[in-house]
Amino acid sequence: MTTPDFLTVTLNPTLDISTSVAQLQDQVKLRCSAEQEQVGGGGINVAHVIDSLGGHCQAMLPIGGNRGAEIVDKLRETGLSCVTMPIGQANRQCFTVYESGTGREYRFVLPGPTLSAQEQNACIQTILANLPRQYLILSGSLPQGVENDFYARVIHAVRKHQPALPIVVDTSGAALATALEAGVFLFKPSQEEFFELTGHQPTAPEGCVAPCRELIGRAKAQLIALTLGPRGSLIVSATQAWRIDPLAVKVTSTVGAGDSFVGGLIWALGQSQNLENAARVATAAACAALQTQGALTFDPKEIMSQSQQVVVSPL
Repeated sequence: MTTPDFLTVTLNPTLDISTSVAQLQDQVKLRCSAEQEQVGGGGINVAHVIDSLGGHCQAMLPIGGNRGAEIVDKLRETGLSCVTMPIGQANRQCFTVYESGTGREYRFVLPGPTLSAQEQNACIQTILANLPRQYLILSGSLPQGVENDFYARVIHAVRKHQPALPIVVDTSGAALATALEAGVFLFKPSQEEFFELTGHQPTAPEGCVAPCRELIGRAKAQLIALTLGPRGSLIVSATQAWRIDPLAVKVTSTVGAGDSFVGGLIWALGQSQNLENAARVATAAACAALQTQGALTFDPKEIMSQSQQVVVSPL
């Protein structure tokens, strides 16, 4: 097997069930639409986007129980290349309910399995045995039993084997903070995660450049992609910054929009596109996700066409 250009890591994958109902009410039987099943988890979502855009991507994930076997089967049906590591407990199942009468979306996230210390070490060894050529993406929450420094441990281990490999992190809380202590190429906080990390409340995109540069100056990251919901996003490096306006689309689901932004951005950077163009592709992919209920597989021609409509303004 040829070495992939991209490897995503999802420590807590899930079998996601989604359905819709006219209105959520308590103590009554709710007649729902036909369920949709798909495999979820940050790195898996990123891998689907990169794969659908034509990138050579593998997804690494720990797998356990009958649900784990179902997850692998479903990923293989999509054609996504996977690297799995067996664990003793079953993978989780989560579900989303879309309230069609109001347009609200309710997401129910279950904790999932507990990974032993031996299983965690095996995950790191599996990652090291399958390092990609271009980008390693660590994405999503950590399972139960996994210490907050896990991503930092991965980063330090990878640096011993492939020091120049760019590492992307998309997580939150203490797991993000410890990963940044190890230093990354890029991380993508939401506005809430950015506030938790820096104490800076984004009131306007322009006001976020200085605190981003402070993090970059402290060698936490080389690039920061800050997503601001309906206000678009911001990409900041040590010397450049861009404000990216969102496309006007009807939102049917927010599931995977941030992951799609990461997938589009990293795929475009892997194609040697500059940051400005990569920001356009990332925004088009995120907007496609906002209009998608189900698998995050996009038409690359449509994404590239939509990306040309994205307005990027230097700051």
